[in-house]
Amino acid sequence: MGQLLERATSDRALRRAWEDVLANDREDGALSPGVERFAEDPKAELDELGEQLRTGTYRPRDLTEVVIDDGGGSRTLHIPAVRDRVVERSLLNVVTPWVDPVLGFTSYAYRPGLGVADAVQALVTLRSEGLGWVLRTDVDDCFPSVPVDHARRLLGALVPDADLLAIVDLLLARAAVRPGRGRGVMRGLAQGCALSPLLTNLVLTALDDALLDEGFAVLRYADDICVATETRDDAWEAARIATAALEVLGMELGADKTEVMSFDEGFSFLGEDFGPRYPPALDDHRVAVPDRRVLYAGLQGGRVRVKQGRVIVETADDVVALDVPTDHVSRVVCFGSVGFSAGARSWAMSKDVDVVFVSRRGTYQGQLLPASSPTRAERLRGQLAFSDDPTRTVPLALAIVEAKIRKQIVLLQRFGRRAHAELVQEAVAEMRNVLRLLPDCTSTEEAMGVEGAAARVYFPCLGQLFPAELQFTLRSRQPPMDIANSALSYLYTLLTAECVTALVAAGLDPAIGFLHADDKGRPSLALDLVEEFRPHVADQVVITAARNGELTAASGHTEPGKSGVLLTKAARTSLLAGYELRMLRTTKGALPDFSGTLRRHLYRQAQRLLATVTRGEPWTGLSWR
Repeated sequence: MGQLLERATSDRALRRAWEDVLANDREDGALSPGVERFAEDPKAELDELGEQLRTGTYRPRDLTEVVIDDGGGSRTLHIPAVRDRVVERSLLNVVTPWVDPVLGFTSYAYRPGLGVADAVQALVTLRSEGLGWVLRTDVDDCFPSVPVDHARRLLGALVPDADLLAIVDLLLARAAVRPGRGRGVMRGLAQGCALSPLLTNLVLTALDDALLDEGFAVLRYADDICVATETRDDAWEAARIATAALEVLGMELGADKTEVMSFDEGFSFLGEDFGPRYPPALDDHRVAVPDRRVLYAGLQGGRVRVKQGRVIVETADDVVALDVPTDHVSRVVCFGSVGFSAGARSWAMSKDVDVVFVSRRGTYQGQLLPASSPTRAERLRGQLAFSDDPTRTVPLALAIVEAKIRKQIVLLQRFGRRAHAELVQEAVAEMRNVLRLLPDCTSTEEAMGVEGAAARVYFPCLGQLFPAELQFTLRSRQPPMDIANSALSYLYTLLTAECVTALVAAGLDPAIGFLHADDKGRPSLALDLVEEFRPHVADQVVITAARNGELTAASGHTEPGKSGVLLTKAARTSLLAGYELRMLRTTKGALPDFSGTLRRHLYRQAQRLLATVTRGEPWTGLSWR
């Protein structure tokens, strides 16, 4: 039995799936007869179901066709037996982490942690960018028209478990019992099956990509589509491209629901009325306000000290610049020549507050960390053994590189517009070709080669998405030669330092990497962990600051006799604010069974690395949120 199917058929997984089915059935206030019967002795039912799944004797029952009134007409559902609903839900819980990361940022329905409010705010953001027109349309008769064989092939390319996929095949092959018409073959996917929305989203990524490749800003909520554009003509061009993309799939747009409107005229989307100013932009949407914050100290010649339960930051002239309670500080980052007193050191070490030291130019220098836990030696031995075993390091290295490249692709698509369409389309196509090389890699060196090949395409394209005064063609570092690269390096340093802390907290040594080789004492494992967070956090914060006018040609300066560009104080302050806002964004569904801020997700990924090292659990990247 494959590892994923084994997980899906465990007692715990089936019990959780049953609880989900029970909760869904209760939503209308009354249990259906089938659920009531199952609930009489759920343990016996689940034990029998698990035994059938594990021994290969499981066979799903026929679907029951039900026609319901949805207010504006009728809708046909195909309802599975309760036992099959439990199986579908358990399979869905297991395969979602493998499928969700490839669904991109345009899809908001049937995905954990995303919903109508997120789609509405995304459209509000596009309005604020000056995209005043929208195409509103949907996919006609969506679920029945989904090409099932194609959906199954796409799923098979992502889920590495033939045994689990065999169960999916049984579920997809079910017949439907129609009242008064007997038993018959069903067309498309069953609307009522837990796996159908995921498979539909997977198929419709081709539609999303076709529009993104042409530089359109897309939002899709299941089969409900909204494309924001600068002009009315562009909106109708988006309709033409969407029609062509769906024709390839054997699907089509709903002609009666296809129309072009403007924000000035007003329109409705997902039950929300849109106009020139409403709904308003919510800057704090899904942003958590922590009780303890990160203290960034960058006053050159100043110092940080602790007195009577307060953290005090002073300038070089002993003027108090900040005075806050110690229990309001979770972390301290010192830039350049900033002193840190003995009292502050004792407080930080005793209260598990990590202190990071970064050069004025943004180079990571090191940090204070409390004493190791008693179990760290055992974990260190396991980490060393893991790092010396290519059969284990190579699959992990490939997963890390894949997660990074996929997020780089998302970032280019997210910030590309019609003016960049050809540039982004070519870059994304080339990066996808590079991704196809990963399965053939047999060493971490080859994996690094693939990462480098993608970077050589990604950064020149990213540089052209910046405002004209900040555009660049090459990634430069040590030192960065322009403002944009200086900003990227600045945030990469902060992220790397956070990764060091997360790894130590998880019980891993930041210096022993699996993708990055040991080199001059650098934190190689932190560089492994940080890879997917570079585009997910730093790159997004920098390009957003540039487009919002917070990062301009005046945001950098040079020093006599030295090469490279330094950021101004105002630029650093703006970037830190954007960085913290991004790291404090809360999400659910980016990782299985986990929710919290992106900062918590970084720590969770460090813990998942430990699980890979100690228990052999497969590591996957975050879904874009």
